Amino acid sequence: MNKKPLVDKMSEYIQVKEKGLIERQINVQSMSFADLRDTIIGIGKILEENFEISTYVVNVPAGVANKNSAVVALQLSDSCVSMLGYAQEGLINQHTAEKAIDRVVDRISKYAKS
Repeated sequence: MNKKPLVDKMSEYIQVKEKGLIERQINVQSMSFADLRDTIIGIGKILEENFEISTYVVNVPAGVANKNSAVVALQLSDSCVSMLGYAQEGLINQHTAEKAIDRVVDRISKYAKS
């Protein structure tokens, strides 16, 4: 996965540090860009939609009691959805980015290859 375009998109909304990035990929079948949009609607606020490079940037509430939020960038390419998540954590790490990506993966899992 080429992280640079996703990191650049995320950096428009949050100051991203390479160390805190969470990366995940999921193989999917028969998923269009419209299917990806329909799947992530309601999980958080869609900040950006880019048809040219098939990416979404979403602000996903997560963390303890969903009081924190993470910015998750998704890119659909062929049969794979690549995700990068980042959240600013306080003194106690709530693993907000991991939880946000888990929420996205749960939604996308119906398209996952078995």
